[in-house]
Amino acid sequence: MTCMVISAHAQFHGRCGDYRYTIDGKLISSVDIDSPGSENDINIKTYYRVDEKNGYIWFWIEETEAGKSRIGKYISLWSRLSELSTDSFSSNKNNPSEILVQLKSSQQFFFTTVYTTQKKGPQYEVRNKLAIRFKDDREASAFSDEVKQYIPRYN
Repeated sequence: MTCMVISAHAQFHGRCGDYRYTIDGKLISSVDIDSPGSENDINIKTYYRVDEKNGYIWFWIEETEAGKSRIGKYISLWSRLSELSTDSFSSNKNNPSEILVQLKSSQQFFFTTVYTTQKKGPQYEVRNKLAIRFKDDREASAFSDEVKQYIPRYN
């Protein structure tokens, strides 16, 4: 008997300034955040993908400009699954609807590329943690449980 599994992620296409991008992952969060000093909200969408074959995890974040539908900031982050443990995913004590993703060691990094509408080219960074906002703590917990299933295979 042959069993075939089809991945649940899809491709999303976007644009930030002059940069066009494709996200090959699953939408896990879409939240509206009050913009300080403005009546307009900012929408933040977060996507992720686990590449089990090559041992990587990817996150993509799209942030709209306040009061507009166009993307003002696009962030792409990746790291090796082996640099994460099940303890790497925790709920923010002050905000249970936010998941903190922390790499095992301060010497390990998410390799990060940031595009904004104000700059012509990308900005390259390294980060050893990431905060993902969800609509409620139930969604945050579901994501944490989902992604943790991939971690033990690489540790």
